[in-house]
Amino acid sequence: MKPLRSAAAAVRWCGRTFAQSLKGLGRGVKAAIGWLRKWAGKILSSLKSGRVLLSIAALAVAFVIGIVVSQAWSSDSSDDTPASSAGPSDAETEPTSSPSEPDDESSSTDPPTTPEATPASDPGDRSSANYPPDNADADPVPTPAPVFVVLDQQPQSYQEALEDAARLSRDIVWPSACMSPLPHPDLLPNAPRTYRSGIHQGVDFRCFARGHPAVAALDGRAVLVVGNYDDPDSDKRDLLLDVAAQLEATPPYTLLTLYGNHVVIDHGVVPDVGHVVTIYAHLESVDPDIRVGEAVQAGQTVGEIGNRGTHAAANGDFYTDPHLHWELHIDNQYLGAGLTAAETRFVYTTLFAEAS
Repeated sequence: MKPLRSAAAAVRWCGRTFAQSLKGLGRGVKAAIGWLRKWAGKILSSLKSGRVLLSIAALAVAFVIGIVVSQAWSSDSSDDTPASSAGPSDAETEPTSSPSEPDDESSSTDPPTTPEATPASDPGDRSSANYPPDNADADPVPTPAPVFVVLDQQPQSYQEALEDAARLSRDIVWPSACMSPLPHPDLLPNAPRTYRSGIHQGVDFRCFARGHPAVAALDGRAVLVVGNYDDPDSDKRDLLLDVAAQLEATPPYTLLTLYGNHVVIDHGVVPDVGHVVTIYAHLESVDPDIRVGEAVQAGQTVGEIGNRGTHAAANGDFYTDPHLHWELHIDNQYLGAGLTAAETRFVYTTLFAEAS
């Protein structure tokens, strides 16, 4: 019987303990519900005040901005994709045009016979042959580009050139006592010079022998003196002229190499004429008194006439065909630019009519 009583006591104790646990759980649930109701009330109160609504709205705006920025960043990244994966470029789909061929008179060394020189192509034009296709596999072969120049003023008319020649004739002296070039159109300006794809800009005084002096045609001041010219060999000279043949015009610095030893004299601004400059080329040597910046008097010896800068000199022959190449420029144009052979001859005949 005693064990039964002990079991009954244990059952009662468990019942009481369970009941107490249920009561404790009920109190805890009740307390939790009360806490939730309390905070729910506070949240509803805050919503009514609008502060939380503003916060939520701000968060929503920030979220939208974040999405937009993310999409833009993805777009920029796709733009950086190499062209090979993005399809053919514009340069692959557009036809490429060839550059126009220059005229003989389009070079800065061979002024035009028309008022304006041919304009150079726009450097930004992607259709130019100077710009290879973007997908070219081989290295592009460089092509010499023609040198174009637009003069500051139109070439003189025949009447203007004739009037200037008449005014200068009162003071000018013959730059050489060698053979007169006036009866020979091929020795005067505008004569063709096919070996360099250009035209003559000056007057050639042929001497047939060394030892003749070149003299200043007018009073002035030396601005350029080249007295130690080293002639290239014949092959190198031909390479320079090959470029002129491709351009169909003589590049200006190639023309300077053809001058050999030479002197440039600035005669200043001559009243009723303009800014006058003369050039004395193919000299064997330059007189030691001719120095840059020094005054030069009309008739003063400039140097000995030779053939430096010519084909013969390139072959090591400094005695064949010595002659003075002489140029007269007025306002950056050689006298007679653009005139016919007959007009040019009459202009220079007028220029030297009173020369001693």
